[in-house]
Amino acid sequence: MNINNILVPTDFSSYSEAATSFAVDFALAQNSRLYLMHSMKSIYSLSSERLLEELTADDRFKEIEVYPITEIGDSVSAILKGSKEVEADLILMGNKGRSGVRKFIGSTTTEIISKSSIPVLTIPKESTYSGFDDIVFMTDFNEGDLPALKDLLDWGEIFDAEVHVVHISTDNDFEERIKYRGFKEVANEHTNYDNLTFKRLVNPSFFEGFVNFIKEKNTKLISATRYQKTFFQKLLQKDHTSMIGCEADTAFLTLNGEKYL
Repeated sequence: MNINNILVPTDFSSYSEAATSFAVDFALAQNSRLYLMHSMKSIYSLSSERLLEELTADDRFKEIEVYPITEIGDSVSAILKGSKEVEADLILMGNKGRSGVRKFIGSTTTEIISKSSIPVLTIPKESTYSGFDDIVFMTDFNEGDLPALKDLLDWGEIFDAEVHVVHISTDNDFEERIKYRGFKEVANEHTNYDNLTFKRLVNPSFFEGFVNFIKEKNTKLISATRYQKTFFQKLLQKDHTSMIGCEADTAFLTLNGEKYL
C-alpha cells in the first residue's frame, strides 16, 4: 500500500495545527506529499493565502514535499473537491478532543467522514505521531467489512502492528454469536496476518463497551468501515458527556464501505 498524496485541511485553529504537525511526521515516515488546504468563502480572502504560504515556509516542511492550495466554498464541499483534484489517498484532519462526543469528532469532520470516497484519518489535538503499533478494527459484520479489514491489514504491515478485530454486542443472543464466529472464520481464511486477534464484547451500552475496551489497550489507531449507518453515527446517537474519557489521544481511521459493495 502506498499513501502518496495526503490532503490536510486547515482553518489555522489549534486543532488543525496539531493535525498539521502530525501530518508532517506521518508524511516524512511514509515519503508522502502533503497538500495543505484552506477553504475560503470568498475569492477576496487573500489573507488566508498568505497564511498558508507563511505556514508552509516553516522549517518543519523542508524535508517533505508540501503544496499550499485554496478552495472556494463551504468547508465540506471544498475538502471533498480538493481531495479529488490532488488525487489524495488520504484526508488527514484534526478533531476537537475531550469536549463531549459530538464535539470530540466535530461536525465538519463527521460530515467529511460520511461523504468521502477515500480514507479519512482524524487526529485529536493531544496526539503526536509515533506510528500505529496497536490497531483496533470495529466490525458489525457488514458485507464490506472483510475487504476493508484486508485494506487495514496493509496499514498493519506498514507499522508492524497488532490488529484487533472487535465487535460490540448489546445483548448475547444466538444470532450475534453465530455472526461473530462466521466472520472470524471467513476472515482467517481470507487473510494472512500473524498479529490478528478477534474479540466480541457484550455490553448493554455500545459506547461504554467501546470505551472500556480502548482503555484496556494501548490503542494507537481505531478504524471502522463507513456505511449509511456508520460506527461513528452510533457514537453520535447521544452526547455521552459523562464518558469523554474516550482516549483523546487516539486517532480514528474510516474506510469507505460502499466501495466494496
